[in-house]
Amino acid sequence: MRNGRILAYLSLVMFAGVLCGFILSGVYNDIDKEKKPVLEISHKVKTVTPNTPIVFEREYTKCGHTVISGFEHIKDLLGKDLVSIQRKYKVDQGYLINWKGDTLVIKQKVDGFCPQDKGSYRLKEYQGRVAVYRGVEEEEVLERVTAIRMDLLPVAIQKDIRAGKFEFKDKDALNDALENFDEYL
Repeated sequence: MRNGRILAYLSLVMFAGVLCGFILSGVYNDIDKEKKPVLEISHKVKTVTPNTPIVFEREYTKCGHTVISGFEHIKDLLGKDLVSIQRKYKVDQGYLINWKGDTLVIKQKVDGFCPQDKGSYRLKEYQGRVAVYRGVEEEEVLERVTAIRMDLLPVAIQKDIRAGKFEFKDKDALNDALENFDEYL
């Protein structure tokens, strides 16, 4: 019996020694290892500064023209990052905003005609007289009716007016054409 107890006691001491050896080897193993610094990757978020170039593109869906201009609300963008700007100018409002290099590009889709097309003029017939219409054909406004009677104009000019071929980008060109028609009064 006594031999059994001694054997159990020795087994317990050996087991405790092995366990202490494993624990100490783990502690000393960490101490001996060379500590290398962890590589930190910092990503600086781009923000809009007073020197940030901003391109503002408006695409007009009804005429297909794109107008590039300066952005009117630059003060609203200063100090903000892309996510903050996208929260204010949302996709469902027609805005698409992103960075191209160091330039902030703001694209906006506008359901309408561009200012150039809205400001165009055309001659049409109105109650037997030559009339001036302003704006695009789908949304044109009768500007004025002239004293020029359609039946006094040459047939070729009458056909062209009725076909919508007399269209002008500005008032000066329109007035020049109307002055040429004065000879038919």
